[in-house]
Amino acid sequence: MVTPGLNAPRQPSTHRGDVIIRLSIACGLIAITVAIQALFMSAGLHALRRIDERRKFFAYRHPTVVTVAWVIYLIFPIIIDVCLWAAFYYVAEALPSFEEAFYFSTVTFTTVGYGDIVLGRDWRQIATFEAVNGWIIFGWATALMMAVIQRLYFREPEPGRHRD
Repeated sequence: MVTPGLNAPRQPSTHRGDVIIRLSIACGLIAITVAIQALFMSAGLHALRRIDERRKFFAYRHPTVVTVAWVIYLIFPIIIDVCLWAAFYYVAEALPSFEEAFYFSTVTFTTVGYGDIVLGRDWRQIATFEAVNGWIIFGWATALMMAVIQRLYFREPEPGRHRD
């Protein structure tokens, strides 16, 4: 006698080719989000250097303003990343509306994972890639925030200057 679930033959829900295609798309989305983050990082750090050069003591005298602006700036590529993943879920018909796809993507990318909206069996592994992607991007953004904070708050004052 065969016990259902233990010795029953597996019934694949998709072909291997479909799985490979979906995983390849997930890897492509990760590559795109990393490129987006790199572009924003490069542009943001370039802007901070220009501020330092042109308005020599602005960042030094107003580190809180610069920190808040930097954090808000770093949120933009994250929003773009979440939208990219949401668009994928919506176009692939993994979720019925863009609103649900955006909500699901936000919850997954931030690794909150409420579980109130779930993907079908064919799409579950893709969501794990998005969660890993969010973990990488948030770690990177945190490192960038700390680098700027360290530069703003922990650098030595120039000779003859005192922090106001």
